[in-house]
Amino acid sequence: MQSPASLSEVHMNGAPALELIDLCARLNAAIQVAGGVPAFARLHGLKQQEVRDTQNLKSVSPNVTKVVGLVPVLRYPVKSQAGRLAHPLEIQENLNSFIRQHPTQRAAAAALGISEQHLSNIQNDRRGFTPVLTALGFELPVMRFVGVV
Repeated sequence: MQSPASLSEVHMNGAPALELIDLCARLNAAIQVAGGVPAFARLHGLKQQEVRDTQNLKSVSPNVTKVVGLVPVLRYPVKSQAGRLAHPLEIQENLNSFIRQHPTQRAAAAALGISEQHLSNIQNDRRGFTPVLTALGFELPVMRFVGVV
């Protein structure tokens, strides 16, 4: 596991955000202790297929990750700083700063190549950051995991 390159990779409890390999290690150990996938699923009230899909990284179930003490979170690679991942709050702050640099929200939206309504929806958490990431210097998000608090 990489060590955090910035505070934005650290969860509120001070622990680093973990990668998929860490999820796999925890889940495989818990499955082994339970006596296999069927026993693990029964023990925690989960569907076997949900457990298998998470174990095989076909799809990651928040129900399964929670059982092993993790919560999936999105982090955003910073284009100009290799290995650095930003928290969504940093994206929001950069977006707000970008908007303030323009005379109006309409002008900021035009500079981003989206409608004013779409920009408003992003600001109010009704849309994701994807349309503005490149303009703000970020890449598409990656999944990481933090401990359940």
